[in-house]
Amino acid sequence: MPAMIQGEAAISPKLDLLLRKPEDRPPAEQLALTFDPIEVIKDLEDLHESLKEADAMLKAIVPYLEPPHHRPEIPAVGEIEFGILPFWAKNPDQIPYEEEIPHVFLKFLKLVDDLGLIPEPTVTLCDYKKIKLAAQNNTAISPDGTSWEINDFGQLDLRWLEAPINMLLVNHDYKKYPWPVPDPKNPALSPLVGSIQADAARGGKTMFAIAGDWGTGAADAVAVRGAAMELNPDYLFHLGDVYYTGTPEFSLKRPFLGSGYENAHLVDFWPKDDLKPGRSFTMNSNHEMYTGAWGLFEDALSSPIFAHQNGFSYGMIENDDWQIFYLDSAYCSPDFLKMYGALSDDQISFVQAMRKGKSNKKTIVMTHHTPFDLTGQIEQISDGKSLLRDVAAALGNSLPDYWYFGHIHDGIVYAPKKVMDTPSGPAIPGVCRMRCTGHASMPYGAPWGLAKVNRTPPFKKTGFIDHIEFFAQSPKLDCGLLVKNGFMTVTLDGDTIEEAFYDSDCVKVWPLDEAPIA
Repeated sequence: MPAMIQGEAAISPKLDLLLRKPEDRPPAEQLALTFDPIEVIKDLEDLHESLKEADAMLKAIVPYLEPPHHRPEIPAVGEIEFGILPFWAKNPDQIPYEEEIPHVFLKFLKLVDDLGLIPEPTVTLCDYKKIKLAAQNNTAISPDGTSWEINDFGQLDLRWLEAPINMLLVNHDYKKYPWPVPDPKNPALSPLVGSIQADAARGGKTMFAIAGDWGTGAADAVAVRGAAMELNPDYLFHLGDVYYTGTPEFSLKRPFLGSGYENAHLVDFWPKDDLKPGRSFTMNSNHEMYTGAWGLFEDALSSPIFAHQNGFSYGMIENDDWQIFYLDSAYCSPDFLKMYGALSDDQISFVQAMRKGKSNKKTIVMTHHTPFDLTGQIEQISDGKSLLRDVAAALGNSLPDYWYFGHIHDGIVYAPKKVMDTPSGPAIPGVCRMRCTGHASMPYGAPWGLAKVNRTPPFKKTGFIDHIEFFAQSPKLDCGLLVKNGFMTVTLDGDTIEEAFYDSDCVKVWPLDEAPIA
């Protein structure tokens, strides 16, 4: 881990000012930042609650870390990211590579801890030693498949602190990239409304390759890229997430931690020479919102690869039988760490307008965020906002026929979903087939939260919990409980659809039969 990362020198004093009380700030710097201290504290209180939940989940999974890895009796709900931060904040000498950690990370932890906003950890030193040992053996796997390894992008990688630090800078100094406003008189200045092009070489069929949470630039991401291009898809969609945060190129005006990720891990990484112009799409996500989506809009959507999206993070392509909506579930996310999805009002209006007179066409929706939790049963709601309800409203109070999302780093096929009356809201007409394809690059294991209690990996289908038809778990040889990354394809042929999951070796892992679904 490098001792200094781009932007640290400019950010460290600004972060110090940001987290000080106004009366404690030197007089000359009283106006150095224009922000409401109460709002900063509110954000940090949100972080405090997230850390409490994540710490409790991490504590609960410790029994799973040792062989034979029986699935414990804990609910697979809640966010476990950043679960180690309370322990690290109280025990900084236990942080891996502590002597090489950028100063701004340790300063952030101390400042927030001094404000009383780091909860007391339930994870003990004994627990932590078990977690580290399992991490070294690649057997530290969370209910959602998250790998707690120390290497790059594992959950014991302190670079994830770039997310809350950059998010604070966005919320209270830099602000978000201005949301683009459509020009109804000029299609070139409005969200894309395009036509799906069939492939004569496929007999008129059209293949889409879909990969979520792909933006690491690491070896596994490279393998997924090669596997996807081996199938020669007509279109390639990225469902969002560029790590560690989707930063733009370095700027003295707006310095972020970890500059240039959006270009390095997405734009420059994209297989542009293998696809026809106008066939590549990328979407917004929580990790891109940690830098206010400046990298997404300034670097990705302004590049020739994605120029046909007209600078918008949502749009639609269609043919005689299908409408595919790719939507921005991150820009209006209601919580501090942007873990919950929501749509802007103009996106809802856009979809409604595109559906007028076309109710005979089947619908595919793509978002970064998930409408339900890992299990596909608990509606994701934060501050009264629900991505499920937003999408249903956009589609005229109905569910899409198919919904593809990332955010969870797994490949999952859920059973056909009906939404009945619940305390969260009324029933929604229709049946939706939901698929999670967020396993394109992040290190992960089989999501044991989708297995029945006391089952051990590799999990057989008879051991899956209800409503789960498949989850990707092709083992990585000699890598403990880690499994191969992957992606999925969707092939349209008239009004039929054929779906498939592939691993990073381009081996088809789902389904076993080839019959398309009418």
